[in-house]
Amino acid sequence: MTSRRPAALQRRHLQILAAIADSRSVHRAAQSLGLPQPAVSRLLADAEALLGHRLFERSARGSELTPQGAAVLAQARFVLRGLERLDGLLGESGPVVRLGCIPRAMHSLMPLVLDRMFPAGGGAPRRSAAGFRLSMMEDGSTVLVDALARGELDFGILRHPSGTAGFSEDIAAERLYDERPLVICAAGNAELPRGPVSLARLMDHGWVLPSPGSTSRTVLERFLAQQGLPPIQPVIETRSFDSNLALVADTRFITIVPESAARRYAALGVVRVVNARPVLPGSPVMLVGHPAAAEDPVLASFRRMVRAAARTMGKPRVAAEPALPDAAAWPVTRPYKLPAARSLRSK
Repeated sequence: MTSRRPAALQRRHLQILAAIADSRSVHRAAQSLGLPQPAVSRLLADAEALLGHRLFERSARGSELTPQGAAVLAQARFVLRGLERLDGLLGESGPVVRLGCIPRAMHSLMPLVLDRMFPAGGGAPRRSAAGFRLSMMEDGSTVLVDALARGELDFGILRHPSGTAGFSEDIAAERLYDERPLVICAAGNAELPRGPVSLARLMDHGWVLPSPGSTSRTVLERFLAQQGLPPIQPVIETRSFDSNLALVADTRFITIVPESAARRYAALGVVRVVNARPVLPGSPVMLVGHPAAAEDPVLASFRRMVRAAARTMGKPRVAAEPALPDAAAWPVTRPYKLPAARSLRSK
């Protein structure tokens, strides 16, 4: 008997699409799945026939996704993650939510999220009270946006210079809270006054700054231009505000770090907040994910938890941004082409 082609895509089709994309080879995909190569080739042909598009092109570099294949892959990964969560619902450890997070939110928001997942008095923190586990990826915003677009993450907590308007309709984003940067120096720095000091005066001081293209650097340079000030020429650039803190704490240089980190380390006597005027503007930290996340009970539960944690932070809202809606639907955002966001490396 000859096997009949299925009338619709099945889980095995999605699995082989993801495997080929990951390995960039039908042969290696077959090895990773423990299947004969002809079977994988046949499943790929079935998927392409059902969808009416070629999903991969063979090249010297292996099997490369076509534009249609890239779009299908993102949806396929999202569906596979949902099926994995379904498999884990009755398991001992529960379903997994894959979260990407920028470093600054690891210092401020994530402790509040973990408090809700593992509340005090709940016994040994082996299983989350929320009924799901977190798989964490910590990186800059551009890397996280790319991972979301590939369907490798369920959510990202990240920033964008354009706020929620910086994403296409393929990615839903909502503001969680706003955080401004503060200028800091070493606690014992005697070169800078403890009273108000103008940004113009600080321009000639030695600066340690985030790397070019990062959200923090972009927002800072945009604000300086609005004030009629030139871009700062830093003595060194880093990819982490933790590195900025460490460098400034033991030198005469100054830097910008998120207010939550600046206040914490100032209270410990490690750094001092410079009373810079005018005050630097804040920017939103956002929850970004697949538009269909609200329809998944596990993802919807996680989203509610993150939103509740963010509200307890008590951060001021930016007037240009609307208040968070109570509705379950994700807000619709203005079109933005994802490839243009690759120049960001925000923290």
